[in-house]
Amino acid sequence: MNEEKRKNLKETGKGLTLETALSVGSDTAADIVKNSITSVIGDILVDTAGSLIPGVSGAVQNYKRNRFEKNITTFAEYLYTKIENIRVNLEHKSDEQKEKIDQLFHYVMDYVIDEQQEDKIEYMVNGFVNITEHEQVSDDFILTYYDVLKELRMVDISVLRLMYSSRFMFEQETRETFHDVMEMHGMSYEQYESVRRNLLRIGLLTTKTDLSITDDLNEIAKRFKELYTYLDKLTNPRHKGSLPKLKEPKLKSKENFEMSKFGRDFVEFFLSLDKE
Repeated sequence: MNEEKRKNLKETGKGLTLETALSVGSDTAADIVKNSITSVIGDILVDTAGSLIPGVSGAVQNYKRNRFEKNITTFAEYLYTKIENIRVNLEHKSDEQKEKIDQLFHYVMDYVIDEQQEDKIEYMVNGFVNITEHEQVSDDFILTYYDVLKELRMVDISVLRLMYSSRFMFEQETRETFHDVMEMHGMSYEQYESVRRNLLRIGLLTTKTDLSITDDLNEIAKRFKELYTYLDKLTNPRHKGSLPKLKEPKLKSKENFEMSKFGRDFVEFFLSLDKE
């Protein structure tokens, strides 16, 4: 991109709009990779970094600015891998719809700027591409989804992806296992279960009880009969010898984690996985 066009873009916007990003052209992708934050998107946004991260100074200011620049660079790189998809999705949108999408674009940018884990930015871009596919998307819908994504860590996303793929992916032989996820993140099985319970708390997972009613009733009846025999001998004054040993019923019904409807929609919105 020549300096004149770069200068014009910086003059026409103190912040980045989706229209500005699209007007740059796909040729900028190479500049982003080669020159990092010196790309046009970086130029526009870094110039306004002070206004976007007010109230901090010194070392904290430098830290936030560095994170800001790194996140914006990563966002720009992923955005331009999806730029043609976005263009196609916007072709038949009305001016009002485009204006709404541009507003949502700024919402997404806010999450990008504040993100602590750079790897999650790819999912934020995937989500934005999905936004541009819809005819109408509410602020509450987007803020809810991105708020949940903000709360998750990469380990949470890995476990969520595993739960999704184990249920909905066609190639079961080649998918990763919970052992792979545990090894990748250096987790124990107890920590893995803790992550799943956190996903349950958020609503991305649910529990389903696998019922074995007949077996459980037979087990309860057996233990109840043993208890009756025990009590009968215990209260019989003529009984001699030791009392029978009581055993706790071993029930087969149990609760299993599985994807909730919200969890499945969430994964398909952000993670771009191939389903069966």
